[in-house]
Amino acid sequence: INNPLVGVIGFAQLLMERKDIPEDAREELEIIHNGGQRVADIVKRLLSFARQQKPERSYVNVNELIEATLKLRAYEMKTANIELDTRLDSNLSWTMADAGQLQQVFLNLIVNAEKAMSQASGKGKLTVRTEAKGETIRISFKDDGPGIAKENIGKIFNPFFTTREVGEGTGLGLSICHGIIAEHRGQIYVKSKLGKGTTFVMELPVIAEKEQVGMVEPAAEVEKAKTAKILVVDDEEINLQYLSKVLGGEGHEVDTVDNGAEALEMIKRGRYNLILADIKMPGMSGIELYRKLEEIARSLADRVVFITGDVMGEETRGFLSRTGANCITKPVDIKHLKEVISSVLNGAG
Repeated sequence: INNPLVGVIGFAQLLMERKDIPEDAREELEIIHNGGQRVADIVKRLLSFARQQKPERSYVNVNELIEATLKLRAYEMKTANIELDTRLDSNLSWTMADAGQLQQVFLNLIVNAEKAMSQASGKGKLTVRTEAKGETIRISFKDDGPGIAKENIGKIFNPFFTTREVGEGTGLGLSICHGIIAEHRGQIYVKSKLGKGTTFVMELPVIAEKEQVGMVEPAAEVEKAKTAKILVVDDEEINLQYLSKVLGGEGHEVDTVDNGAEALEMIKRGRYNLILADIKMPGMSGIELYRKLEEIARSLADRVVFITGDVMGEETRGFLSRTGANCITKPVDIKHLKEVISSVLNGAG
């Protein structure tokens, strides 16, 4: 999915940067671009669901995460006649957390509340509240739906337990939420009575790590690199077209090839300043190509930038950590790509 998304998001972004695009077309391009980014984020969350992606802890604003999640469901709640009441504490501290995982929890609880209220009365009210309690962030989602029977309260976080009809739920959503909050050293619990609605409460510790505070500071401007000769190696034609267009637009001379073996032959015949290589390819992988370059052109191996749209296993992560090689994830962000290329060519990364 990430490979075709490179074309959807990338070419939409390139078109939006053109000066001759009519304003109405630009607005439609933004819809395409934003929709593609949303799909990319869903893919990332699915990988997180499957625990095939390492949690990414960063300094986050819980209020902003909640607002962003509510926006995802704004249309659905409006059409379901659900009134939204948000009471977010403006004095809430930032904390170290995996933003995607927390958003996953919030989304699950919101959707559950929507379904409960819609099935019970065709309408409802959802109250979302955050508050600071010392060194704890308390988050609550309260609905005025049918409530939960007393005998089920103690079971709802159990894997595969569900009160829904067959085919309407797996019973995994709340158990996954419980696991995520536990991983964040917090707790989640429920308060409910039949006919009186349900409130889910989460309590997260405020974690502020000194070395992470700098993450909120704007990054230093990377000096634009001089034009260079770049070889792009990727087995997906759409990626070759996109990367060639972006890098060519920066004034670089770009060659493209769809496999590692032929790339190696081109490197032996010509002279390149930088190699942009997909990690996973049929035949010779990007990592195997890198190891061959270590033998024949050590200085060029230091100027290999990897790209990947796949799940990175422990072996790949270990390789990148040992070598210090740069790696860009698909779908590729133009600004980030340009920064990394400039940094490597200028000898800074």
